[in-house]
Amino acid sequence: MTSSTPFMQPFDLESWSRTQHFELFKNFAQPYFNVCVRIDAQQLYQYCKTQSLSFFQAYIFCTLKACHAYEPVMLRILEQKPWLLNQVRASVVELDKNDTFIFSYFNSKSTFAEFAVHASEVSKKAKSQPLFSDAFEQTEGQADLIHISVLPWLNFSAFSHAFSNGESLGIPKFVFGQFDKSTGTMPLSVDVHHSLMDGLHVAKFINVLQSAFDDFCNS
Repeated sequence: MTSSTPFMQPFDLESWSRTQHFELFKNFAQPYFNVCVRIDAQQLYQYCKTQSLSFFQAYIFCTLKACHAYEPVMLRILEQKPWLLNQVRASVVELDKNDTFIFSYFNSKSTFAEFAVHASEVSKKAKSQPLFSDAFEQTEGQADLIHISVLPWLNFSAFSHAFSNGESLGIPKFVFGQFDKSTGTMPLSVDVHHSLMDGLHVAKFINVLQSAFDDFCNS
């Protein structure tokens, strides 16, 4: 891939302040690093509860919105070079019957009302199909994704992912844990590729995500 597409464009290595950092980390056997934080979800949770909205759908919507608002999260690695996405979708792990899971693929929408309808339809269809569905075959392995897992049963303080030996695209991975009603917070695990982001970038993204949570209640 050598030219721009409607979905992504080459990122200028020459003017990037992290060019040497990119080269340093891109060939690491395990180039991702993890940060676990607690995000304030009190307002978002209460707002969803009083408005009869899905809290799950709300924080997925906010995460997609935050990703689009923060450029480093939109970077990917293709052909050993950085590329900048114009849009991303969410590959979300959802609980299925018999305590197994499936993947739902959610597109970003301009309003939560649109997203809620879309997400409900996607979830319903995904849960009627096997894990290795047509959507899985057509979507997994694409660069324009973020990976989101949800663990509403666990109030965790650390997390690690399973990793394959395949080529890494630099896709960020987010895990949301159990909402704690006593503190109004929920654990959030963030895994990012060190060629594309450092700890400072993760901190800035979390601030953007927190603002998305707070702004949701004022929309």
